[in-house]
Amino acid sequence: MMQGRILSGVGGNYQVLINDEIIVCKASGRLRNVRIDEDSKFNVPNKNKNKNKIETSYVKISPKAGDIVDVDLEQKYILDIHKRKNEMIRPDIANVDQIILLCSAKRPDFSYYLLDLFLANICLEEIEAIICVSKVDLLSDLEFKELSEGLEYYKKIGYKVFFINSKKPETLKPIEELLYDRISVLAGQTGAGKSSFINAILPGFKLQTNDISEALNRGKHTTRATSLYKAYGGFIGDSPGFSKLDLFNLKNKSLSDLFVEFKNYPCKFSDCKHQENIKGCSVCEAVKKGLIKKSRYENYLKMLKE
Repeated sequence: MMQGRILSGVGGNYQVLINDEIIVCKASGRLRNVRIDEDSKFNVPNKNKNKNKIETSYVKISPKAGDIVDVDLEQKYILDIHKRKNEMIRPDIANVDQIILLCSAKRPDFSYYLLDLFLANICLEEIEAIICVSKVDLLSDLEFKELSEGLEYYKKIGYKVFFINSKKPETLKPIEELLYDRISVLAGQTGAGKSSFINAILPGFKLQTNDISEALNRGKHTTRATSLYKAYGGFIGDSPGFSKLDLFNLKNKSLSDLFVEFKNYPCKFSDCKHQENIKGCSVCEAVKKGLIKKSRYENYLKMLKE
């Protein structure tokens, strides 16, 4: 039995990296009956009983990219999945160190709401987020200035922000330094240029790219499964793109916990949702004073309503 890391999985076949060699394996049937923790994402509604009841006994656990697994080399079966330090559903990957959030400056147009929705989901998983704005060459000088100024707020609250052009390798150098000895995953809306980014950061490596659908102002899907590739002493993952993202299981957190700057303004109301015009709410007061970016607060209210 050997230990390896899953790089990708399609149709029940998993590429596992073991001692710099990729072995194609299938999952052992024993993984279909594994007892799981009560708060695990593997829990699903038990439709055969009460719709509100959560099944917490035995379920099928599927391996995913990023998993550390034990493999029977002779039978080429994955026998066991090691405990995950984290996991995401979309992209479907485990044991991630950082998410490189790729946002298109144009075609499709930059969206602060989509950015905040991504950041909330990443914060929920307690994974570091790095904001990268692609296609900046499509912006006019004025548009670039306005976007740069708008994203200064995100730097102030602790996020790393980079502006990149996949056609200019020098703009990617700061990103390369962040990849060392880490599992990094690209996430972002469809058409943001994730495959082009990997093609640029890994010379000689070519992933399929596609054109933007002019009618919908969004990209066509070119990546169909999350995959990891060795890069600069670590791994980088390309994941299926999407243009709509939903907030998943909040576990024991509230939505306000996912907006990192809100923690700087502790509210005296323990159950406060920081909605508009709540007298005495420190978050609302911070918005009025310009300490919290108004558009980001409005995006929070939109998510709260949804």
